[in-house]
Amino acid sequence: MLTKRKFNRKNIWLIIIPTILFGMLALIIHAGLIEGFEGWAYNETVEHMSPFLTNIMKFITHLGDSIMVIIICLTLIIIPKFRKTIAFPVSITIITSATLNFVLKNIFTRDRPNILRLINETSYSFPSGHAMNNAALYTMFALLIMKYIKGTHKKVILAAICVVLTIAIGYSRIYLGVHYAGDVVGGWLIGFAVSIFIFLIWDDQKVKEQKNNLQE
Repeated sequence: MLTKRKFNRKNIWLIIIPTILFGMLALIIHAGLIEGFEGWAYNETVEHMSPFLTNIMKFITHLGDSIMVIIICLTLIIIPKFRKTIAFPVSITIITSATLNFVLKNIFTRDRPNILRLINETSYSFPSGHAMNNAALYTMFALLIMKYIKGTHKKVILAAICVVLTIAIGYSRIYLGVHYAGDVVGGWLIGFAVSIFIFLIWDDQKVKEQKNNLQE
């Protein structure tokens, strides 16, 4: 138990560092110091724009839609095998991330890019909800993979898929013209921090339950 508590305290930096970086990014955006980079990032992203690529990006971005995330959570809840081990931490992570994203958007009230928008969005821009919620979701999946899946090869492959999906969904938001690069990076940072925070609390509670069961 002592070892697990030390592990949690050590890994709290995985929450603190991205949160600090998010705060710094928010200040830079507010000061207008990132506009040049964001313009460059958008131009690079859409350099090879085509109808075919646009359809791919729309498909990828829809993989990160709220309805898809909800379906994933409900599916995990329905399956008895995953209900306690996976569904609970994943669902709590998504609820926390979505609520926090709503609050942050209304604090920063950043308008969406005034460029070619290939899909319609109406809420504020910073931080990106797609980037934040999916970073939280797939970070939690990666953590659970590391905890429950046996075999290094399987762990690496499944965790890599989680990383690729997170990056691809964020990238699609820039390509489709509904988010600045700063919105996406900010979403990744705070989504990652939320997931680590929930995982450490949940994992510590699981260890306590196991200890109590052994004592009984």
